[in-house]
Amino acid sequence: MSNYIFIVLVIIISLLATIYIFRHFIAYFFKLCHVSIKNKHSLKKIQKIGIKKRNLSNKDIQGYIKLSKKYLTELHINFNKKYVLNADLERRLRFSRFEEKYLRDLLDDILDYMELDKNKISFKVNYISSKYSIKYAGSYSSEDKHNSNKILLNLKNDMSLNTVISILAHECSHYLLLSNNIKLDKTLDNECLTDITTIVLGFGKYLLDGYQISNRVIYNGPNLRSVTKDRVGYLTFRDVQYAIKHI
Repeated sequence: MSNYIFIVLVIIISLLATIYIFRHFIAYFFKLCHVSIKNKHSLKKIQKIGIKKRNLSNKDIQGYIKLSKKYLTELHINFNKKYVLNADLERRLRFSRFEEKYLRDLLDDILDYMELDKNKISFKVNYISSKYSIKYAGSYSSEDKHNSNKILLNLKNDMSLNTVISILAHECSHYLLLSNNIKLDKTLDNECLTDITTIVLGFGKYLLDGYQISNRVIYNGPNLRSVTKDRVGYLTFRDVQYAIKHI
């Protein structure tokens, strides 16, 4: 009799233990699914950051080049030249690891090259870790009432010098076009015109190098990660190559 009772107790305890383990397994499974879905949405959100880029046809690029040259000719700006970074300034930038005062010297050098008034531009640099995503690498803004122009550089610590030059040249091209009331209706069209103008003005070499895609790993939990592609500019690498060959 005692053996029978013992066997029944063992069976009951085993069943209770099985139920307990099963409940915790189910709870853990749903929690894991919830985290996975949450992280999946987070990754999608991260990957959507930034302006969408499109593939231009050769005809589109030729149209932008023609339009850019027309505007620059009307403004009496020489575009039959190529920008070359001053060797001494390049050395200071690399040695100082992009100290802001030398970045300001770089901006002024680009503005002088584009025949723009550097005294009407204020400049700010945000230093950002490479592990963070950025919505935009640079920006240009203007306040007509105070004749104030501002250029912002969001500098990640893994950016190359050519990438920095391409960003600043793009924003200076914005300054050139917008200060002369040259603006297309659609934002993306306007950005493409600005990039093409930057190439026409002789910065093609820097854009070609600075716009190359780099892989970046974003970690979302111990077992979840996503490889995203960071790039600067609104044209594809092929578009930049084509534009350089046909200016």
